[in-house]
Amino acid sequence: MNTASPAPYQPSTLAEHPELTPEEIGRRFLKLADSLKSFDELSAERIDQVMQLPMVNTPETHGSFLTMSLPESGWQYSFSYSINPKYRELTNAKLEFHNEKERIDRGLLEDMGPVCRLDYKAYDATLNDMGFKNETPTYDEIGRIVSLHYSRNNVHVQIAERREANSPESKLNHACVEFISINEF
Repeated sequence: MNTASPAPYQPSTLAEHPELTPEEIGRRFLKLADSLKSFDELSAERIDQVMQLPMVNTPETHGSFLTMSLPESGWQYSFSYSINPKYRELTNAKLEFHNEKERIDRGLLEDMGPVCRLDYKAYDATLNDMGFKNETPTYDEIGRIVSLHYSRNNVHVQIAERREANSPESKLNHACVEFISINEF
């Protein structure tokens, strides 16, 4: 009997999957959003067909995920989905960008340059070209935009954007995407 525990999950790297750059996964995510004429079309089969990613299945969440690591920068990006037939409000697909240093110190704002070649303007323009309509943003308690919303039929896309970095000025005024998700509207 083998009593060894399974090896802990390790994120993939570009060395293993050089084609899965942050911008390529972003383009595939936008293609997934465009493929949905109705939220009812969001399925594991549709996601696998459009995203074409080496996913790790997570039966407990009714979904799968892939995490890619850019070790030299500290950035990771993850695509995940959950298709929950019992609780439809839990059904979604999401692409997130996060930095390990920021997880440890919430006050940090690491330079998003390594994961921001496909920036907020590109996501926004593509969604608008696809026929998604801009909806009212979500604001925090002091009036800052927390997330932006787009809809087409009953498909809802939410984006959290943030500045690329605190300096120089060009990065301070350049909007990147922290996460983008697809939910039911």
